Order: sequence, then C-alpha cells, then structure tokens
Amino acid sequence: MFENVLGQNAVAQLALDVSSGTLPPSILFEGPPASGKGTAALELGRALSCLTPGAPWNCTCSECAKHRQLTHPDLLLLGSRSFSAEIAASAAAYLREPESAAKLLFFRSLRKLLGRFNPLLWEGEEARLGKLSPLISVCNETLEELGALELSQSDREKLTSQLIKNAFQLEREGISDTIPIFQIRRAAYWARLAPLGKKKLLVIENADRMQDGARNALLKILEEPPETAQIVLCTTKKAALLPTIRSRLRPYTFEKRNEQAEQDVIRRVFRDGSALSGSEPVSLEGYLESFLPIQPSQISSAAALYFATIVHKAQQKKLVRYPQILEDLHAFMQKWQDFEIPQNISVRHSLLALTKDLDNFSASFVFTDFLKELLSICGQLLRSRQSGPDMAYLVNIWKDQIKEADNGVSTYNLNPLSSLERLFVAMLEAI
Repeated sequence: MFENVLGQNAVAQLALDVSSGTLPPSILFEGPPASGKGTAALELGRALSCLTPGAPWNCTCSECAKHRQLTHPDLLLLGSRSFSAEIAASAAAYLREPESAAKLLFFRSLRKLLGRFNPLLWEGEEARLGKLSPLISVCNETLEELGALELSQSDREKLTSQLIKNAFQLEREGISDTIPIFQIRRAAYWARLAPLGKKKLLVIENADRMQDGARNALLKILEEPPETAQIVLCTTKKAALLPTIRSRLRPYTFEKRNEQAEQDVIRRVFRDGSALSGSEPVSLEGYLESFLPIQPSQISSAAALYFATIVHKAQQKKLVRYPQILEDLHAFMQKWQDFEIPQNISVRHSLLALTKDLDNFSASFVFTDFLKELLSICGQLLRSRQSGPDMAYLVNIWKDQIKEADNGVSTYNLNPLSSLERLFVAMLEAI
C-alpha cells in the first residue's frame, strides 16, 4: 500500500498503523502544497477497503478497482482546492501516453473535481447544484466517451481539450473558497450510514477554510466518530484549525520533498522526463503551474497595473483626502515599469482589458491569486520608506476591502469583473 505516494516518510507510519489496527478514526494530514496529502488520503481509503492482505496498488479486487477510479460509493470528497493545474498536467501526460497509467491519472484528476458535486452533499441546496448540472453532465459524458471508445489522436485531443475547458468553468463557477456548513452536515450524515464495503472514507481538503458554523458541525462528528468511517482532514495551515478540532486528530506530517523526489514525481507520475532535461532544477509546484492558462507572472503584472490605474485615477481627481499620501503612492510606484494608461479611459473599459489578459478568470485560482497580489502590494507599501501612520491607516482599509471582494466571489458567487469594479471604486474613494 501507498506505493503511489513518493518521497514521503509519513506514509510508512500510516501503513504501520493500518497494518497493526491502531489507526484512529479521525486523522490530520498536514504539509505544504503538492506534497501528496490528497493522494495519501485516497490511497488510505483503498487500503482500508481492499480484500487482499497488504493491499498492493495493483490489487485486482472489486473494491480496489472502484477506489482507483475514484468511483467507490464509500468515498466522499469535499473541500476547497485548486484543480486546474493538476488536470492540465495530467491531460498532457495522457495525450503523450494515452494507453499508459497516465490515463488513470487524468481521469482521477477530473473525478476529484466532480466528486465535489456529489448530489448527497447538495441535498437541500438543489437550486445551486441545478445551475451547474449541464456542465457536470457534459464532463461525465466526455469522460465516459474517452474511456469507452477507440479514438484517433486528433479526436482524443479534441475531447480532452473540451473536457479541460468545461472542468475549468465548473471549478470557477462551482467551487467556493470556504466549506459551507450544509456540506459538513450532509457529510456527517453520510459518514454515519452503513458502508457498502468494509469502510467509508471522508476526505476534507483544506479543512482550515471553513465557515464558523461548519467548524462547529465538524467538531460534533469528531467528538463521536462512527466506527465504520475513516475521516481524513488535509491542511497546509495546521495553526488555522481550531484547537478543539486539532486535539481530536492524530497528525501525520508531510514534508516538502527534496529536489530529487520532486523530479521523481514528475518523471514517474506525470511521465515527463523531457521537463527535466534543462540545466535548471524543476520544482513540482512550478511544473504544475507551467500548465496553467495564466502564469503567475501575468497575474502579478495585472495586479500592478490595476493598482497603478487606481493611483492614476486618484491623481485626476480634483479633491483627495490625503494629498501627501497620493504623492507617496506615486513615489512608491517609481520602482515599477511605466504603465501606459490612457488619460480618459473609463474604469469599466480598463477592467475589461485587464480581465481579457487574465482569460476572464477562466480558472478559479486566478481571481484569488490576483487579490493575493494586491495584498502583497499593500504589504510592500507598509514596508516602504513612504509608510507612515496615514499610509498604514489607508492600507488597512484597502486590505479589508480586498478581503470583502474575495468573500463576495467565493461565498456569494459574484461576478469577478463586477467585484473588481466595486473594489476599484472603493479603493479609489478611500484615498
């Protein structure tokens, strides 16, 4: 078991606890992004359900077949995360070697996303799910078509491209940044039902991103976990979990893999030795990001331009609250490249151009990362020589406004363009 989790010592202890029967019902996988926490959680579910002693990865029992495909009815996935990079990288591996294990890798990457729309998790919220149903159906139908038919390479590429496009849209429109209370309640109900196999597995990724009510609902099931279910929480920020939740979980720590281990993952899992042929070492996170439709550098430039446009518009105002701060902001921006900002361009038109450069936020991570870049600029301002009490006061206002914009999109499903337009006006009026 755990043969598919590379470069992590935590799985050795995990395998020992499974074999000895000392695994507690509720556990925590903590560690940095792309360290294999999610893969280990899914492999744990397979190992606990396997009908063969030792639960080898290539086991042919019916339970393992369903777990490998992530179609087992005793598996429930929830939690916010970014799917785009893994889906795109897995798709590239699949197109390079369509008859290899890369096919399973690609299908699993998609089912991790589709699993978030299990109807059981959305009972009582069918109206929300109904809006996404056409996209979900198209993704499932295309997956079936890829899996069932003998296809030419051109047909395979066409179907894969369309599937990626629909998956990105589904992620953008359907995955919120926080875990809602209704999903935790439905997951708790599901976990207490009898399993169809040996054991149920409930995986909650980025468990630190929960609404307050969801945390309290989770605490209830952790206090009295069902004997027939295994609960796995994953997080990159252990300290962000409530102490009362942490105290009920046995932690398993996943470390950032060393350079050789990360390259081993790229070579063996994503089957891409060519990516390692350059003189510079390639990190796993950097490798995955290279498949994204929008690169981090593009997001950084767009955020800088957005901020520069706010300052430019403030300079055109006849009255500002803090004339000295406006001069300080202009001085702060001298370290950046000169942006060409038309004198009379409207806010709406400037934002339309910006969102076009970011592919209209087609991938959900883009909007979140864009706001993170704005927060980073605020942090740079506080550390700059232009910083003073008035600047600190203004920056704190901006930070609150940026967080409100993030909440509007992630929690209330506001359109990113509309949210950015409102944020622009709010930041401008604060100067």
